[in-house]
Amino acid sequence: MTNKIETAIESDNQAIQAAREQINQLDQGIVDLLKQRFQTSALIGQIKENSQLPVLDGDREREVLNQVAQLDSDPGTRKYLQKIFQEILKNSRDYQHELMQKETK
Repeated sequence: MTNKIETAIESDNQAIQAAREQINQLDQGIVDLLKQRFQTSALIGQIKENSQLPVLDGDREREVLNQVAQLDSDPGTRKYLQKIFQEILKNSRDYQHELMQKETK
């Protein structure tokens, strides 16, 4: 009986390790995409600064959050993805502000 339990535990450990490796690969892709998003956000910040537009565009942020909701067909994860994107948007605004402050110094 111990052998069955040990075999099951080993099998579970291997499954967990395989899933964690997949998460690591996904995380790398997410980081790469977020870096691209921040680069594009910096460009938008420069355009806004040159045009004397505010960093915060509430209409655009609502549009992004609505789009995220439409892209996620799973109602169980939709609100979590929207929360993640709220943080992404906040951090993008913060990054734009930081870049603008560096340029004025």
